[in-house]
Amino acid sequence: MADDEPITVLYVNDDPQLLELISTQLSREAERVDVLTADSADGGRALLDERAVDCVLSDYHLTEETGLALLRDVRAERPEMPFILLTETGDERVASESIEAGVTDYVIQEAIGNQAPLLARKIITAVEHRRTQRRAERTDRRLREVVSVTEQALWMFDADWSELRFINERHETLFGQSSDALRADPTSFLERVHEDDIERVTTAMERASDGEPQVVEYRVEKSEAVELWVESRCKPVRDDDGTVSAIVGISRDVTDRKAHQRELVRKVDQLEEFAGTVAHDLRNPLNVADGNVRLAATERAGENERLGTALDALERMDTLIGELLERAREGERVGERQQVEFAELVTGSYQNVHAPGSSLDVTASVPLHCDPTRVMEAFENLIRNAVEHGSSDVTVTAGVLDERHGVYIEDDGPGIPEAERERVFEKGYTTAKGGSGFGLAIVERIVSSHGWSITVRDGTDGGTRFEIVVGAG
Repeated sequence: MADDEPITVLYVNDDPQLLELISTQLSREAERVDVLTADSADGGRALLDERAVDCVLSDYHLTEETGLALLRDVRAERPEMPFILLTETGDERVASESIEAGVTDYVIQEAIGNQAPLLARKIITAVEHRRTQRRAERTDRRLREVVSVTEQALWMFDADWSELRFINERHETLFGQSSDALRADPTSFLERVHEDDIERVTTAMERASDGEPQVVEYRVEKSEAVELWVESRCKPVRDDDGTVSAIVGISRDVTDRKAHQRELVRKVDQLEEFAGTVAHDLRNPLNVADGNVRLAATERAGENERLGTALDALERMDTLIGELLERAREGERVGERQQVEFAELVTGSYQNVHAPGSSLDVTASVPLHCDPTRVMEAFENLIRNAVEHGSSDVTVTAGVLDERHGVYIEDDGPGIPEAERERVFEKGYTTAKGGSGFGLAIVERIVSSHGWSITVRDGTDGGTRFEIVVGAG
């Protein structure tokens, strides 16, 4: 433990009797203190070069030079080393010069009595304080080395966002704003937030100040030509009495994720358009050909066997077109299916969303025959929807439907009004300012691609419940 770590102190005094007496008293007073002795300033300097020393204790009145000269030399080479000066008188000039030279402590030596307890206490206190500083400096240095290479902006504000305590260089990459500008005005980053998203961001800041962890997505106008989507997550830091003393968090660029959502919907729309074109441009003339061949076959029954062969070929073409349309509608939405436990899928999805303050309760599980990657994408969107529209401490519950073969994911958030439930799966529909409206649209696409169905109902605790019916097995 740190409290038991040995301390090496160098005691300098040209009086051999005091040198022996005080060093012996110190060793007896504190077992962890190991005393090295020197009878001159030069002897002290030599030991400092040879041995690892934690603290210097020196008498002021040395024969060849004062302890103050030794203090100045130590400060020149070892500016942070604790140095305690002993003097026989309380001379104000000596005290002033010692303080100016950077003495750690100044003790007046008494003529009688054992001062070892006082000296040991001052030595231990000074050394432990310095060791704590060094540990903090190492930790801070390592932290800065880590955050200098991360792709996320890491930051810390005070509880009311009036003071910036820490920010790494990534902030400038995200917001196009220097760290110095943010320090000068800690809320100036809001000037870069899209005007339609400012209210959501400031609301999240207020909730964080009140002690609630937050997750918020918003647009950042980095420049006139560049707009990014940014996700910020923050958590309040509390004092021992429970008062919020600071807000720590991270911000990251999620523009690619938003673009992926839009691209997925665009591809699905293209596939559906292609499927509709095939149905209209191929099946219509195919129906005309089939009808005419059948009519000719009826009129010339038994006269031409080739008409029967043509009908068989037309039926085969119809089957092939049906299969083609099915593949076109499915496209890349569903890959290879496998049997995976619902609990495993929903737990993994929750972990991917990273929603501090929220919780997940999986009450039951069933195996699902599905493309796990796409189903997890759907579940992530459902969970993210619960976090973004509910409070930061939202509880997400997942389980198995009692009467039908299916599963559900619900939350205890504000819920979705019944009048809006029919529209929630429409692409582009959203109730959140700045929301893309693609999340639930993607969910519905993935569910439908598996041949399943999804409905919206009231949650058990007044939130929203999404029920997914997966069929008989």
